[in-house]
Amino acid sequence: MSAREKIAYLRGLIEGQNMTENAGMSKFHEALLGALDSIVGDVDDLSESCEDLREYVEDLEDELMSLQEDSGEDISDCVCGEAHDGGEDYEEEEEYEPVTCPGCGKDFFYQPDAYDDDEDLLCPHCGKPFKK
Repeated sequence: MSAREKIAYLRGLIEGQNMTENAGMSKFHEALLGALDSIVGDVDDLSESCEDLREYVEDLEDELMSLQEDSGEDISDCVCGEAHDGGEDYEEEEEYEPVTCPGCGKDFFYQPDAYDDDEDLLCPHCGKPFKK
C-alpha cells in the first residue's frame, strides 16, 4: 500500500468513526492529514529528483567510458579525470602520516617529506612542539 493510499485509508477511518463531530478534533485531523499529504508530495518530489540524478550520473559514466575508449588510455583511476602519462607535469599525491600529540593526546596528519629528521612537529591543537 502506497503512502497516498494509507492517507486515504486514514481519512476514511476518521470519517467512518464519526471523529469529525468535535470541531476541535476535526481541525486537528484535517491538519494532520494535510501535513501527511504535504510530506508525501515532498517525498514524491525527492524521488523524482533522485531518479533524475541517477540518470544524469549514468549519462556521465557513459560519456567517461566513451572518452576512455576514444583515448585508448585508462583514466578511471585519476582523481581529476584527465589522462596522465606519468611525465614531469604530473605530480604524485603527497603522503600523509597520522601522529598523536604527546601533550594533548589529539591525532592529526603530517607530511614526513616536509620535515627534516631532527625537526620538531608542531601540534595544530595545542601548539606544543614535539619529536616525531
